[in-house]
Amino acid sequence: SFLVALKSYESRAEWYSNEAEVNIRLHQRIGRSESLKFFDSPTMMKYQIPPKSVETVFCHGDDKEDECNNRAFDPELVNIPSTQLSVGQSTMGEHSGRGIFAEKDIPKGSAIGIEKLSLSYFIYPSSHRITMELYEWADEDEEDYIQEVFESVNAIVAFSIGYGFWLSLLGRTHSTVDSGLQMFCNHGCNSTYNYSAKGVDGNEADIDLNQPPDWIDQRWWGSPFSPALERNLRQMMTSGDVTNRDIKKGEEILCNYLGFIGVAAHWEEEIRGLQGQCDGTELGEISSYEREKRM
Repeated sequence: SFLVALKSYESRAEWYSNEAEVNIRLHQRIGRSESLKFFDSPTMMKYQIPPKSVETVFCHGDDKEDECNNRAFDPELVNIPSTQLSVGQSTMGEHSGRGIFAEKDIPKGSAIGIEKLSLSYFIYPSSHRITMELYEWADEDEEDYIQEVFESVNAIVAFSIGYGFWLSLLGRTHSTVDSGLQMFCNHGCNSTYNYSAKGVDGNEADIDLNQPPDWIDQRWWGSPFSPALERNLRQMMTSGDVTNRDIKKGEEILCNYLGFIGVAAHWEEEIRGLQGQCDGTELGEISSYEREKRM
């Protein structure tokens, strides 16, 4: 057996380096002519996403109920498949863009599109950092070839902000975008949302700008290594929302974007942005991006 300890919470991001990054670090530290007998980059990937057999053995141990009972999915939840949704012009205002609508009645307490959660897009900390560094570099220069870089990177940034959410769960900022129609779920202003994460309450109009809520502090995830947690971590990052009332056929499904704020340092900026979108003084990220492309 062996023990791995990280110097800081931010060091957690190194644990989630991709296979190519692990290879580069190994070559830098031990040289290309040397090799390790019991460790290489594919081995590291198995720690990031442990095999089912490792998870099963782990969950047969004592005192593992909290980690192993649901494994990202609550078996008691009713799931409404994505096939029972449609996309159309949102009812939330002229510049609100697309929204998702119920094709059938949806009962209170239902999850939506669980079958798609494992297919979500994940931009890990190192890729997120490189993308943002390119974005900021290209945004400061007006040379034609650099503007081509900016347009490409800007599309990625707009996609990750407008359709996804940023987190710090993996040590440093990273982003996740739902792969199904849920990515088109608009924010329900003034507590009109009907689909939200359990325990995420309040609305953008009267919440405290100076005090990020407890649900943003994700360092409680920093428990000792758990194969059950690591194997299901990606689904956990995109699950947890349920309908908070019955939704009728044809009604727009509205999310609570407060639950999508995953970086405490961004709390005030994100809330002010939501306030602006709700009172009509600001455009959302996707509407703003699409307007710029039309100009």
